[in-house]
Amino acid sequence: MTTGAASKSHHSHMAVERPLTGPVVFAVRGPSRSGKTAMCERLIPALTSKGLRVAWLKRTHHELALPGKSSDRVWVSGPAATVVRAPDRLVVTLPAGSGNPEGLLSQIPGDVDVVLLETHEPVAYPTFLSDQLEDEADELVLGRWTCFQEDAAVDAAVTGILSRLPADRELDRAMRASLRLHGGHGCAGLVLGTRLALAGAGALGIEVPDTKKRLIVVSETDRCAVDGIQAVTGCRPGKRTLRVLDYGKLAAIFLDEHTGRSVRVAARGDLRERVGATGEGRHAIQRAAYASWPADELFTVREASFSLSQYDRPGPPRARVLCVTCGEEVSDGRHITTELGPQCRPCRAGLETRNEGALA
Repeated sequence: MTTGAASKSHHSHMAVERPLTGPVVFAVRGPSRSGKTAMCERLIPALTSKGLRVAWLKRTHHELALPGKSSDRVWVSGPAATVVRAPDRLVVTLPAGSGNPEGLLSQIPGDVDVVLLETHEPVAYPTFLSDQLEDEADELVLGRWTCFQEDAAVDAAVTGILSRLPADRELDRAMRASLRLHGGHGCAGLVLGTRLALAGAGALGIEVPDTKKRLIVVSETDRCAVDGIQAVTGCRPGKRTLRVLDYGKLAAIFLDEHTGRSVRVAARGDLRERVGATGEGRHAIQRAAYASWPADELFTVREASFSLSQYDRPGPPRARVLCVTCGEEVSDGRHITTELGPQCRPCRAGLETRNEGALA
């Protein structure tokens, strides 16, 4: 699944591992009428044929809506967004914002692999440049094309783009989903949680994210890793497909509801020791190692004996009772049966505490 350096890699090698934060952006730069759009038109199907999802990004000074049309009249009225579905496409219109590339790139769907940024201005991305322009200072030019002769440059451009993509696209996409859920901070624990989720789902042969409530996950940590597990698997506490039992361990049990099979995936206890990173830069070294080492160097994967009671399965509550003390409803057998009747656990704990105080 995931390729990368062996666990014995030296720190110097691990420190320069490419961060997994795609999509990867490439600029197609040239003056007006230089063939930028024609180059993109040829690059997109060539890259798509390689199994890549490609987005095209362009800034323009032209109006997009046709004056007088209903979509234009509605937009002038000031909505926060408009969505128009036509037979061949779905068009989402948002306020223009600042127009800087970073802001525009934030609107790109999360499963895109490559973005082609059509521009006439230099940008801080690897660039395919029209032969009508000279290189700017610090501009990384991967190739050039000549107007009306784009086909000759496409094969070379595709080769250059492929060489700069992550070797493991599945992990790259999974990390992007995890980063979005985690607020953009790619800590070492999030990387491990992401890798752990891929390993668990892979061991059961379940495609993720799971949308059919087939996969049930029990996380043994409530720290950063659980965000990676949730983002990758699609399992959520509110759907009762993700549970957190905080044992303080970076581990999780994965249950296939269709087959009844379950596996437990746990981070190896000597990971930190094998990475051997210390000092201020240790977190970056750990992230790089956890993102690049083979899964079997990171985790143990073992068959587990695990099943859910009827009260723990997804779906509506199986039973409800009222607590005799507070009168609040308690679902799915979470009450305690006492001589007084069913009690919720907080009320029972409070009663026991009061009794202990009286005896003292």
